[in-house]
Amino acid sequence: MALFGAVCWCEFLGATQPPHIVLVVGTHHYSPQLTMPFLATELERLGFHTTVINPAWDPEKDKRGLPGLEVLKDADVGIFFMRFLQLEEDQLAHITEFIESGKAVVGLRTSTHAFNYPKDHPRHALNNDFGQKVLGSPYLIHLAGKTQVEPAVHAARHPILHGVDTDGWESQGTLYLIDAQPGIEPLLIGTGHSKRVGTVTNQFGVHELDQTMSAPIAWTWKSSYGNRVFTTSLGHAKDFTNQNAFRVIVNGVFWSAGRPVPSAETILNTVSMSAK
Repeated sequence: MALFGAVCWCEFLGATQPPHIVLVVGTHHYSPQLTMPFLATELERLGFHTTVINPAWDPEKDKRGLPGLEVLKDADVGIFFMRFLQLEEDQLAHITEFIESGKAVVGLRTSTHAFNYPKDHPRHALNNDFGQKVLGSPYLIHLAGKTQVEPAVHAARHPILHGVDTDGWESQGTLYLIDAQPGIEPLLIGTGHSKRVGTVTNQFGVHELDQTMSAPIAWTWKSSYGNRVFTTSLGHAKDFTNQNAFRVIVNGVFWSAGRPVPSAETILNTVSMSAK
């Protein structure tokens, strides 16, 4: 069953106005209520116009959800940092309409498991479909500890990795295992370690875990709805203190908007904060 209608994405190169980036903070897990406004400030410095939807409460835990999503109708790129939401239909409709518009999408960290509707809810399928059909993979399970990061084979010259250390680096976030959909282009591969080995079952399925495992942690694709998509499981609070991780996120926004990424000589402002 189709989740959204299929349309084409729009190219913004040559646009007279700076692209409008809307950042949607749909959880407080990993502290995006702090890091997304910082990202918006940096994107403004680099030439974008931004709006941040960032309520005072945690939308993952508060029934008031995400008021203000109607601003997505004016967005060129939507950046989503969401987790386990159960939005009412009037709010969800704005996200649905944005995806159906075919505009560019950036999905960060927990957005592969953005929704958590009960099994008897008419939107239950969205729990899997937002990751699978919009972002290029649903979430399966995470490992433990830090993640070692290196470029995927043949990806080092991709614009999103421009200025990023190709010798490998470390993210403080745990490795997410994914179910990569056909057509994704992996950019970064993460390697992590599991405290559990063997068959492990969670709400997302049954998984066979080894002590050391690798999986894509950043990729691009064009969804079946026409969206130009950049997805990454980077987004741990300390990723915003890491010049490599933060550059991947910033470059991913530029790529999604159809804009040339910043030069390797451009120093990005990073944030200093405690991780959650």
